[in-house]
This record gives sequence, C-alpha cells and structure tokens, in this order.
Amino acid sequence: MTTDALAQRVGMRSQAAAFDDARAALARLGVPDMLPALHAAGLSIRRSVLGGTHSVAVYPPIDSLMSVESSSVLNAIGFGGDTSLYVHIPFCETRCTFCHYTVQHYAGKGRASQAGENEVARYLDALRRELALWGARLAQSGTALSSIYIGGGTPLVLDEETLRDLIRVIGDNYDIRPGAEVCIEGSPLTITAPGGADKLRFLRAQGFTRLSFGVQSFDDAVLKYAGRGYKRDVPICAAQIASEIFDNWNLDLIQGLYKGSPTEAWQNLRTIAELLPAHLTWYHGRFADRPQGDWYRSEERHGEFEDERETLFGRMLIWQGMEALGYHPCDGNRFVRAQHYTDPFKKVRTSVSRDLLGVGAASYSHVGASPAGYGCRGYEFRNDTQIHAYTDRVLSGELPIATGRAIDDEELLAMSYATGLRSGRVEDAVLHAIAAGKPQLCAHYRELAGRLVGLGILEPYVDNEGDAGLRLTRLGRLFEDETLALFFSPAVKRTLTARANPMAAPVRIVAKPAVILPTARA
Repeated sequence: MTTDALAQRVGMRSQAAAFDDARAALARLGVPDMLPALHAAGLSIRRSVLGGTHSVAVYPPIDSLMSVESSSVLNAIGFGGDTSLYVHIPFCETRCTFCHYTVQHYAGKGRASQAGENEVARYLDALRRELALWGARLAQSGTALSSIYIGGGTPLVLDEETLRDLIRVIGDNYDIRPGAEVCIEGSPLTITAPGGADKLRFLRAQGFTRLSFGVQSFDDAVLKYAGRGYKRDVPICAAQIASEIFDNWNLDLIQGLYKGSPTEAWQNLRTIAELLPAHLTWYHGRFADRPQGDWYRSEERHGEFEDERETLFGRMLIWQGMEALGYHPCDGNRFVRAQHYTDPFKKVRTSVSRDLLGVGAASYSHVGASPAGYGCRGYEFRNDTQIHAYTDRVLSGELPIATGRAIDDEELLAMSYATGLRSGRVEDAVLHAIAAGKPQLCAHYRELAGRLVGLGILEPYVDNEGDAGLRLTRLGRLFEDETLALFFSPAVKRTLTARANPMAAPVRIVAKPAVILPTARA
C-alpha cells in the first residue's frame, strides 16, 4: 500500500485539503490578525531555549540555579515514599548541530580510540559510585523507585555487557516498585547497527518497558544539516525494529530545524502514517548555539529557518494531521495512540510534588523538603555540567551537586502556573494559603492571567473533581511554552536576565517578505 493510500485509509486528507484546513483553523483563532496584540503582551514564537531547556520542562528553569554546597542541599531535602530515577549517559555517535545538552562524541566500543574508551570507562565508574551513594540515602528513608529513565546522549551506544552492569548496579542499590516503567533512549543508528535489534531484545528481557529515540525529521536535507549521520531510510528501519520489540515506544521530531518548512512537516506526517508509533513528541526547534543558533542569528542563513507565521501554520498542520491519524494530544508537543502509552516520566519532571533523582553529569533533581524544612518546600539541584569535573568529584568520594535553588512559597506559586497550566491549573489548599500570605505576588499573577484570558490564551474551566481552574486554549497551545515562561517568578526572571539568558524575542537579522500562509506545493 502506498503512503498516500495508507494516509487516506487512516483519515488523513490530501496535502491541498490539509493546508486549507490548517489555514482555516488558524483564521478561526484570529491568526495572523491577532499577532500584533499577542506580541505586545510578550507572546511570540521564540527560537531560543527557555531558561536552559527546549520547553518549560522543569521549574525553576535550570539556568536560574545558583552555586550551592552539596551539604546545604542534603540538609534541606528529605526523601520518602517513591521517587523516579534519571540516569544520564552523555555519549553520542554523532554531534547534532541543534543540541545544547551535555554530550560527547563516542562511536561505540571497538570504534573509539583508547583514550576515548578510557574516558567512557572512567565516567561509568563515577556513575556507578554516584548511584551507590544515593542508593544508600534512599534506603535509609525507605524510598523506592516508581520509574527509571536512562537518557542522554544515547545510552544505546553502550555495549550489551556495559548496559547489563548498569542494570545490575541499579538493581543492587535501589528498591524498584513492581510495575515500574523503565525506559531507555536510543537512536536510529544504534537501533539499526549490527546487533542493535538483539540489544533491544536483551533490554526487553531485562524488564525495560519503553524505548524512546529521536529522528527529528524524515527529510534528507534537514537531516544533513542537523548532523544526524543518516538519511530517512535509517529511522524508518529503526521504527520498524522498535515496533517489533516494544509495544510502547516514542519517536521524537523537531519542527523548524534549518531547512525545515510546513511542507517538510506534511511529509513527516505522511511517514508517521506508515509507522504509527505508540507515542510521538514533536518539539519546536529552539537553539542555544552549536551551531544552528548561530545560523539563525546570521545574515547568511537566517532566511532558511521558518518564520513565526510558518511555524504557527506548521504547528496547526501537525495537530490536525496527528488527530486524523487517531492520536490524542497530551499537550502541544506530545501525542499518544492510547492513554496507557502516556509517558509518566514527563509528569514527574515538571512537578516538585513528585521527587526526581537525577544521576550523572548535568542531571537535575527536585526533592521535597526534610522535616526540618529550612524555610522551603523542596529543592531543585543539578550536578556538574562538565563531564571531567563531574567524574573527578564523584571519584574523590563526594556527590557532584553544583547548583540549586530552594522551592520557597514564591517559587511554588510561580511553578503552579509555569508547569500547572500545561495540563490545567487548580488552586489547592496550599496555594490558597500561599496566596493569602503573598497578596501582592498573587495579584501580579492573577492580573497576568486575566490579561491572557482577555486575549484568548487562557480560559476558565472546571476539572473532574468540580474545582474551578485555568487552562490553555487552542490559541494558547500555539504559544504554549512562551505563555508558561511569562509566569516565571520575579526572582527567576532577574537571575536569567543577569545571566543574559536568551529569553527575549528572537533575533531578526533578515526580514522575510510578508508571508501568506502556505498553500500546497507539488
């Protein structure tokens, strides 16, 4: 069956009809007519990272964390009940041109230099030691793991023996809840490499329940400039292998990379119609430097990126295409074929009410306060971001905590908006008490929320428990992360501004001609 025939079978329309539908849907939301008013309110599509991440994935944002001593963090936090574990493997077989994470090139065992192999071995030795140090602390408090996520980087670049040892270390040092989700990240290259499928079968037999890997695009030109090291046939093969071994697997795409366009998004949708992953994450392209951020800011290459109207058009096209394929939106970026494929780790990442322990270079954690409290409700902290510094500290016997920020009442109130609005914000008794104690700050947020309601970005709603709250509208979803970032606390905004964090409107070096929302092209 051809891709077009398959797309029609599952409900997708022709490209011309899909483009017309997306254009009409935007018009019903007031786009592009409303853009000047939204810009005046501080809402425009940004290409810069948001406080250190590609989305408002955690609060406080990691770029707002301050230098701290490990002892001060350890005295403030208190584990108990359940926590989730994130393990960072900072090695990749390629260096992508858009990535801003802590990663290092490693081609895999037997394909790297001896110096490279030694560095990987030293890092893994440090990782095992850090896992043991934290495992002892969690055992003292009776804390168990409710989910495990091994990410990077590309953990699947490690050989089977090394992965087996890592699994053993986690099992030896932590109590793992029955039924816990255990996820690992791979890549099209590691999945399709000789022995890649066997490695996945081994992991499945070891209790891994989920696989996630980034494709970013099925367009060869976009892949070339992204530095992915493959053409579209490789991720298609990887997806076919993944679907044979894992029921629950996620595929990542990125909208708006260099050379990306709404037509490229449409072609990606046609390929998704063939593959039908259980879960799909389709991010906005956001850049720090390395080097797509530099390209975006350059006079020579800026015009090869989508502008704001093209991005909004492409996002609507993606939403409607995913809905036609039978997917359910979790938010503006994530889609599932069935609710039981929803990623629980994403919920943990964004909620200080659920403990997350991050292990490895640059990993972040958020943990509730100890009984003593120390005037806070929890703490977010992050390990050394430099691989050598991280390794040296752990091998010397210390925990490698480098930065952190206490979650006080002000930050908890900000967090309730900055992460809560993504799924719907309802004030509980704790938030009511904080609002009563901080009337000026509460008034600031309510005034901001009121303006956004007036613009059609937010709307009142009633949740399943009958409680009134606020949530993003469909128009608000188009500016989802930009809206959430407006609710960062005054203290966090001051820190980010002082560090020249690129939160301002995107740089516009070369103005494109006035854009008419795209029509179908042959």
